[in-house]
Amino acid sequence: MKNLVKIQVLTVILVSVFFVAIAQQSTQLNQSKEKRNIWFGLRAGTDLLSPTTDFEEIKTQLNSNMQFGAFAKIGKKLFIQPEVYGNFLVEDNFNTKKIVANSVRVPVLLGFEFLNLRVASAHLMAGPMVNFYVNPFPDKKYDYKLQLGGGIELLRFLSLDVRYAVNLTDNIKNELKQLAWKGGVNVTLGIQFR
Repeated sequence: MKNLVKIQVLTVILVSVFFVAIAQQSTQLNQSKEKRNIWFGLRAGTDLLSPTTDFEEIKTQLNSNMQFGAFAKIGKKLFIQPEVYGNFLVEDNFNTKKIVANSVRVPVLLGFEFLNLRVASAHLMAGPMVNFYVNPFPDKKYDYKLQLGGGIELLRFLSLDVRYAVNLTDNIKNELKQLAWKGGVNVTLGIQFR
């Protein structure tokens, strides 16, 4: 029951933020004749499942899972960024590699651009994510996470994001205290266009 209440509260917050972003966009368009601040893009990346500085371990993690998807970004300084992407695992069975779909992830992030140097910009973002498992575990078909992170954009074309995921289905207080790596660190590179 507690998870249902969390989901309802997050939904109300996201819908409210979405309407604020739309209102901000409308105000900006009415004040100036410049193009809309809506971008679409493609994103690819990986989850780093455990912290390490060992190059071979990093290489193994990069080769074991991958993500591909699409996103929209609405707004400029304050923005909302819905995404959908697939998470794939690479199974290595005796010199044969097989790519297996693991889950479909749907984050909806609220972001704030805190630095704009025209050529490059930096932003912070946070928001809920639903993770739908394609091949569900016996007791788990989906889970909820809170993604927190930031990123940089170059020339309003390339974006690099690094995010940490906190499980909302586990004990949040303990996970935040320990900064557990259960959700991993998500690193993605994207291209965006109007």
